[in-house]
Amino acid sequence: MRIIAGEWKGKPLKPVKGIKTRPTTDRVKESVFNIIQSYIPDSFVLDLFSGTGNMGLEALSRGANRAIFVEKSRGAAAVLKENCASLRYTDKVDIFVNDVFTTIPYLGRKGHGFNIIFADPPYSKEIEPLLLGAISKANILNNNGVFIIEHASKDVLPSSLDTLKKVDYRKYGNTSISIYEKDDEL
Repeated sequence: MRIIAGEWKGKPLKPVKGIKTRPTTDRVKESVFNIIQSYIPDSFVLDLFSGTGNMGLEALSRGANRAIFVEKSRGAAAVLKENCASLRYTDKVDIFVNDVFTTIPYLGRKGHGFNIIFADPPYSKEIEPLLLGAISKANILNNNGVFIIEHASKDVLPSSLDTLKKVDYRKYGNTSISIYEKDDEL
């Protein structure tokens, strides 16, 4: 696992020991960043189920201004802190060691709005629609922002939910990504 492009291109990221986390592969990560590259400069990023911070740190390396990471596992959050420090991004990040479904409404109440939201939850048909609903209800995705969710290819996510509309879908073997934008007309 490494940073693919930008300021820290080629820099390795420390992995989380064990098999509880499933890092996004370089192939999927590179594809996602090719799709969303125009959203990255000066953006505010939210990385949910962040693990090592792979996606959010890639965005910072490519020119994002700031990132918030949400990771429930204390062990993964400790590795995430180390990765942020090794890239000298500690002043550009906030790390919440908390449940995603508790943190999303909190961020909404605090008035946070994000240009890019990444989510790589445990693969489960039940989590993804709940996540879409929570993000929409908290109103944390900016207009003209994108929400990228990684999920099992066998799980088909809705074309729209509340104020979020699917605008792209890509399949990479057993892994897929669905990309949503905010659509206030839904």
